[in-house]
Amino acid sequence: MLVQNHFAPTVHWPNSRSAIVDLFTRCRKLWQVNLQTNDKSGIGLTANVPEQEINCLSGEEIMMKVVRQIFSIPGAARSAFGAAIVAVGVMTAASATAQTVTIGTTAQGSLGAALGAALAKVMDGRGMTLRAVPMGGPEVTIPLLNSGEIQFSLVSADLASLAASGRTVFEGNPQPNIRLVGHLVSFEAGWFVRADSDIVTMADLKGKRVSWGITQQRILEYWGRAQLATADLGEDDIIPVHATAAPAAVQDFMAGRSDAVVFTVGSGLVSQADAAVGGVRFVPLPDRDDRLDIITSIVPGTLIRQVTPNKRRPGVVTETPIMGSTLVLLASADTAPETVAAVTEALYTARDEFIAIHPAFNRMDLKTLAGKVPDLPAHDGAAGYYKANGITGE
Repeated sequence: MLVQNHFAPTVHWPNSRSAIVDLFTRCRKLWQVNLQTNDKSGIGLTANVPEQEINCLSGEEIMMKVVRQIFSIPGAARSAFGAAIVAVGVMTAASATAQTVTIGTTAQGSLGAALGAALAKVMDGRGMTLRAVPMGGPEVTIPLLNSGEIQFSLVSADLASLAASGRTVFEGNPQPNIRLVGHLVSFEAGWFVRADSDIVTMADLKGKRVSWGITQQRILEYWGRAQLATADLGEDDIIPVHATAAPAAVQDFMAGRSDAVVFTVGSGLVSQADAAVGGVRFVPLPDRDDRLDIITSIVPGTLIRQVTPNKRRPGVVTETPIMGSTLVLLASADTAPETVAAVTEALYTARDEFIAIHPAFNRMDLKTLAGKVPDLPAHDGAAGYYKANGITGE
């Protein structure tokens, strides 16, 4: 069966009834993970369809029920779940090929999605079929990684540690089956505004409409909170503009529905906003001695970097202090050690290939590739490769 819509490119769906029932089950799970905190439709989608009803339907009827319900949901929720179901369709199709590996990334237009696509391209040249699938935020990808439904994912080091230990975004819901493969590239993320905005300092965000409560990437809210706190501001001081995912938040900004968005410096979405509104500008962290203590009290493991202007960093118009971290590659504990070792070897030996695909890999430091992340064990496949080759990460 072919399903094509505005959510994503054409995807080949499974044809057998058993495979479709499996897809339905995955869809139900993704709905619960992805949208249950933002379901204003009252529909509940597949989560409310009784098992006995499913048992009486053909595979085609099941798929049609899912598709009809998707299109009955209001726009923002429909787009978010549509992206998730397409991602699951890709994973289901991929599962039929034993050598196909899936890496779940953040939304299209993010740095994580671009780096995931680069990794897929390099591994393809080494005989491994690796699919990079934009799925939204780590609140979606990490539980799928933990359950072994995807093999790899890219997230920030701070969030990986929080997920493994069950803190903040994953409070009471630790993800014990995620493993560290390696440190990839440093990144920064901050509040950006229109270039001609009267918002110049972090304190100027008081009373402004800002992107908030992004359900697929709740970590962005924590990063936003941390930076607002450096100006002694909190949620009560701003007008929250809610969105399901980062692309929707940036769309709100471009349409004039919000005044500021927190997102990654140098990402495709920021470049898109920069072109659409005639220029953007990142808001600097205030110059105060305790600013690092403030941000790390809200998002442990983060830091502050001085970011310099560069044509690939729209919005950085002068040297600007911005909150940062490092993107790390994770694997499921269930991912085969030989698969992880092959990817680890590519990261260590093919740096030039990665740089040729995406310039962000210029920031990948092979001396820290094997570095540690608090509360997060290394995958046996990566640890074995590092040990065999005398790579310490120090």
